[in-house]
Amino acid sequence: MTVQRHFETITVVASQDLTGHQYKPVDLSGGVGVTSLLSVGILQNKAFTGDHATLAYKGQMKAYSGAAINSGALVGVTTSGFLITVTGSASVGFAKTSAASGDLFELVGSFPADKIA
Repeated sequence: MTVQRHFETITVVASQDLTGHQYKPVDLSGGVGVTSLLSVGILQNKAFTGDHATLAYKGQMKAYSGAAINSGALVGVTTSGFLITVTGSASVGFAKTSAASGDLFELVGSFPADKIA
């Protein structure tokens, strides 16, 4: 079972329907995140266009994998709006648990705060 623990959040106004994107990355404009550099957090609710979307940006949270991920692997955002294994500066955190493609896993996230301020 995938669990969440303490995490920091921000809210943004959804610029598109995000009801099918819970636990996926979102960017500051309120759209689906498509790169690690533009994404600011993982969506925690199911926001319609114009609603406030709650994003977890630091801490232990649930997220969807876009490919197989091993526990301890650095992860980043792919163009499909999922998280995948990455190396180096493209990371938004690491996987606490392993996952197959399309599975929920536990992410210890640390999205760059300079994009949020």
